[in-house]
Amino acid sequence: MSDENKKRQKSITCFFTKKRKIDDVENESSDETLRPTQPEESTGVGVASASSLATTTSASISYMFQERDIGKLLSNQDSSNVLTDEEKYQWLKNAWQPTTDFKFPLVREGKKNRSFQMSWLKGHEWLSYSKIAGGGLCKVCIIFGWREAGTNDVKLGKLVTEPLKTYKKAIETITHHENTKYQQANMVISQNFVMVMEGKSMDVVVQMRSQERKIIEENRKKLIPIIKTVILCGMQNIPLRGHRDDGDLESESSSGEGNFRALLKFRIDAGDEILLDHVNNCAKNASYISKSTQNDLIDSCGELITNKIVNKIKKSKYFTIIADETTDVSISEQLSICIRYFDVVTCEIQEDFLKFVEVVHLTGENIAQHILQALENLNLDITLCRGQAYDGGANMSGKIKGVQACVSNVEPLAFYTHCASHRLNLAISTACTVPSIRNAVGVISTVATFFRESAGRTHLLKEEMQAHLPKEKQNTLKKMCETRWVERHEAVLTFLDILPCLPVILQKMADKGDKRAATAFSLLHAITSSEFLVSLVILADILGITLPLSRSLQATEIDILSAMKLLDTTTASLQTKRETNTDAFKKLFNQVEGLANEIGTEITVRRVTNRQTNRPNIQTQSVEEYYRVSVYIPFLDYLLKEMSSRFPRTQLQRIGQLQKLLSHNFSDEDVDDVLQGAELYKGDLPCFLALKGELQIWQHMRENLPNSPAEAYKRAMALPNIRTLCQLLCTFPVTTSTAERSFSTLRRLKTYLRSRMTEDRLNGLALMQIHQDIASTMNAEEVLDIFSRKHKRKLSLSYIQYVKIGRMSVRPQRWVVIKPTGQFVTVFDLRD
Repeated sequence: MSDENKKRQKSITCFFTKKRKIDDVENESSDETLRPTQPEESTGVGVASASSLATTTSASISYMFQERDIGKLLSNQDSSNVLTDEEKYQWLKNAWQPTTDFKFPLVREGKKNRSFQMSWLKGHEWLSYSKIAGGGLCKVCIIFGWREAGTNDVKLGKLVTEPLKTYKKAIETITHHENTKYQQANMVISQNFVMVMEGKSMDVVVQMRSQERKIIEENRKKLIPIIKTVILCGMQNIPLRGHRDDGDLESESSSGEGNFRALLKFRIDAGDEILLDHVNNCAKNASYISKSTQNDLIDSCGELITNKIVNKIKKSKYFTIIADETTDVSISEQLSICIRYFDVVTCEIQEDFLKFVEVVHLTGENIAQHILQALENLNLDITLCRGQAYDGGANMSGKIKGVQACVSNVEPLAFYTHCASHRLNLAISTACTVPSIRNAVGVISTVATFFRESAGRTHLLKEEMQAHLPKEKQNTLKKMCETRWVERHEAVLTFLDILPCLPVILQKMADKGDKRAATAFSLLHAITSSEFLVSLVILADILGITLPLSRSLQATEIDILSAMKLLDTTTASLQTKRETNTDAFKKLFNQVEGLANEIGTEITVRRVTNRQTNRPNIQTQSVEEYYRVSVYIPFLDYLLKEMSSRFPRTQLQRIGQLQKLLSHNFSDEDVDDVLQGAELYKGDLPCFLALKGELQIWQHMRENLPNSPAEAYKRAMALPNIRTLCQLLCTFPVTTSTAERSFSTLRRLKTYLRSRMTEDRLNGLALMQIHQDIASTMNAEEVLDIFSRKHKRKLSLSYIQYVKIGRMSVRPQRWVVIKPTGQFVTVFDLRD
């Protein structure tokens, strides 16, 4: 054979007989029936020869790579870190084990040849033999164990990081390893792991979670009665605090305790075993019935109600700010902030109170800053504000430094509206400056005060009414409210019904000659005078026309278009009375004459002189004409003038263009007007260019168009731009009645005995009192979730979420504990 051929044959033989690293053969293994070659003494690891590889079939090679030799995990130390639970289970239960006829490699130790024994595998289930590593290994420690162990992080040796290949003291080495703490811990983990995988037990973490959940549920059950008691007190406006609110809840001592503690005792007496167990066995610093806990629970209830309202506002997108201020019993200025929006789910207009804000400086800039800050704290975007509603004070309505100007500088589309109810009251108040009407209002108020300040006089009035009036007209005299003309109208009507009984009672009082006889005599002549009777009847008639407008303006669901229509109707009715004043007053004067005959007086006029500047001095032919010219016509003229000046049409011009959406005669000109009015809100529309086409479709639907924007919103299902315009029309403000109604709640909550109430407690109680529909459906569990996040509590109240992050390079089982607050995040090992 030539040298070239010999060289070529030698190179091929070296190619097959070249020794490879363990990493190169970690996926290789031979069939259990195949006889392995003898390992080289220098390495102790058996390596297949070229002849064996050449004779092995392709099917056998494929099977070799499928075997689970534990040495593969040892040769690639990071492979066990990424095993799935199913793979770990397969390695534990189905790892390769030598058969009974398998012959272990011999190792020369001194003068003797020794080998691995099959009895060792049968006596220790954790022990496994690796053909790749050529020795024994602990499969449990390799799969679940640490790479380091011991108090001083002692390096692990045989059976874990290196195979057992010397067998002289093999039994001692195996016994020592079996008695180590880390091997015993790994055995417990492996046994639990197998039971979990086979469905015989729950995971360790699941057990931990179950145990902690059980403890948390027991703790939460203890606080549920306390939370329900707080909600009850808040909804029913029951003061919680007493003179003594600290200490144990002892049933014997009840002196000076508040309603909250009394109600808790009542629950215990009624058989609340959970609350009784909590009170008897709780730690002194974890009773959760102190005044501080009360404040936290009240604040949590308020926060839950506020969150629900804010979520509805955000879903509706656009909103209006309603604000007004008042002074409480502690002489602190309280700013009430409310929000008006159109609920797209129920298709109804909503006005919801949000909070009270204590204001020190009443400048427009300071109040505006408080409003903007409150919206920011509630996560409400000011750029979605489309309206403002305040009273007519200079600090609120000022065009330069007023609240409306400051808010408009931030969001120009926040349309300002002076409260319509305030404007109507101002118009009526100015009209009542007519001397005869002004005097009549004063007399009514004085007579009501005269009877209401004495129980004896009130009793005499009731006896007289029972004797001379029908049962439906028997009522108590009402005082004249200084600001609310709805109540003034009721006071005038009540006075007109009771008037026949008053002269009799006042005459009896005047004849008695007591200290109040002179006052009774003066009031008797005042209510029987002709001028008072005429003014009373005129006042009742005119207020009867403005009463529906005043009541409607205070309704939450009224929209600005409906308010404008009702205002136009009321003004038209007053104008009609002015134009037909002769016939209209004739009917009123007949009513006056009938009333005068009933009380035994005669309608006369004052003496007319040639020259008079302090009272009416009109030359007339009759008594009826005198009062028509001197009282009726001036009162109507004043009222019509004030209504026109305080409700200008120029202020509502852009809204008036959008109003044509609800016109039953929707024409092409109306389409252009609506387009012009909608151009201001083109950024709010889904597609302004498509609005013209939608209006043309809307034009063909005009015969069945609804009367209100809310109904139009329901109808325009396939017209998104028109729906947005209808939503804006519903969002525009009308009055500040919701804010004023919150003042009534404020006066009921912050009384003389509760004048030191803090702002958080006040807002929580006010929200539960005002939004009773939400508070009645409020879940105590939801309140408890918020309460548990406010501070770190002595009792575990929050459900913990366990998130597995996988096996790390040093510790194989690490977990993250994330509490609902998001504040506490820790990493721990299951065996710590």
